[in-house]
Amino acid sequence: MALTLITNPVGSGAVKLFAGFRPVEFVFKREDLQILGIESGTGGAKINHAGDLTSLLSEGDVIYIYSEGIGYTYNGSFAILSIVAGEITIDTSYVVDTASGYINYLKNYYVELQCVHRTYSNYNLLPFSLTSDGDAAGNITVDVSVVNDLNRQREAIADGHLIDSRQEFEVQYRQVYDGSSEGFTLIDNKLVVLIYATDDPVNDEILNYFDTPKIYLGYPAALVIAHEEDPASSTMQMIYRELDANQTEVASGVLSELDSDINGFISWLWASSASVNLATKYIEFDFYLNVLSEYDSNDYESTDYVTD
Repeated sequence: MALTLITNPVGSGAVKLFAGFRPVEFVFKREDLQILGIESGTGGAKINHAGDLTSLLSEGDVIYIYSEGIGYTYNGSFAILSIVAGEITIDTSYVVDTASGYINYLKNYYVELQCVHRTYSNYNLLPFSLTSDGDAAGNITVDVSVVNDLNRQREAIADGHLIDSRQEFEVQYRQVYDGSSEGFTLIDNKLVVLIYATDDPVNDEILNYFDTPKIYLGYPAALVIAHEEDPASSTMQMIYRELDANQTEVASGVLSELDSDINGFISWLWASSASVNLATKYIEFDFYLNVLSEYDSNDYESTDYVTD
């Protein structure tokens, strides 16, 4: 019995941000039992397989078959005409021999998926599991964007991540069918982050939706980015440069520095108490990820050292 994860939306990375108001789909393929071949049988097409399904299936039960032959493919749900160990004859005309394929025969089948805490996999963020039985061919899709219902829009903005507007979780899943007792399989180190948004954000780009916004001195302003935690970096910084009317730099500085292991929307505050150079007409902002924290001269005051 095989269930394969075909599409993991997180992809090859360890973390991925998604807009919570759009589908975020995990796609599976179910193939209950491999076919060794199909040949002519009494009254129909005879399926050869490894194993004995006589205790699980009976004449009249319907199973799904997919098996490709030269110029013809058996593809559909068919009633069982007869069954013995290793053989099943189905109610469809024999056309050609085949040598591969699969059967879906498990009864009351579905995939159960849970969105769990990134550290404690026994804690389900939702008070229920997500389930799907897919189609007869075994194509199963589970959309986890329902977790966005736990998000809410954040009104107050300050330096740091907006906790109320993002949910982060990992995914675990299992097959369920008559007589099953499988445990969950955790998709390890694949963190899904649903943010309160209608469009998937571009990672680490400033999201303010205007080209040249105005900053009014004496009033707070903010820049927002969508950030996936980056284990290769230690900190992230928003750097500003003050420019005169000719866009020549007259001053610069660090707006603030935060740890890089934060997910979701991150706001950077230009405080109402901030002052600028008298010649400043523009302020340019750049976002940086640092492998090592920037040198801070305050950490190296002369009193920290003793000399002879």
